[in-house]
Amino acid sequence: MPTCPICHKPLETRRQREGLFYPCDNCNGRAMTVSQIRHVFGDRVATKVLRMIKLAQASTAHACPFCDRRMQEIATHEPILKLEACRACGVVWFDLPTYESLPQLTAETTNSVSMQATEIIALNRLKELKEREAEERRREKEKKRLYRIWNGSSAQRSK
Repeated sequence: MPTCPICHKPLETRRQREGLFYPCDNCNGRAMTVSQIRHVFGDRVATKVLRMIKLAQASTAHACPFCDRRMQEIATHEPILKLEACRACGVVWFDLPTYESLPQLTAETTNSVSMQATEIIALNRLKELKEREAEERRREKEKKRLYRIWNGSSAQRSK
């Protein structure tokens, strides 16, 4: 069973829609795999964390919750974050304030912005097509109504 690197209490295993994570109910920290980080915070954050893990050189005093090896210190400059990670397990340890500040890293990439723009254009095009289709149905109804009126008056004239 994994143990908290800070207080050495057993970690819980919790499921959420994106997968598993391992919180410590005592110190409010949590262990997450890079895969879990990708599901929760996106590819950009996960790639950045993975790159930092590979480049990390300084060991910390804390052991990995899973394999008991010393974790590596990883740091970001914007926003300023210091994390601990196990290169062997691909696990990152977050204290509560650090975890809550992670959404700052999820600023949209140019790729996601262009995807959103494409989606907006497609939705507008779909709306236009629906409006055009509704207009064509209205015109067709009007033609049928006029045809019935015309045929009705012609039938009356022939009597």
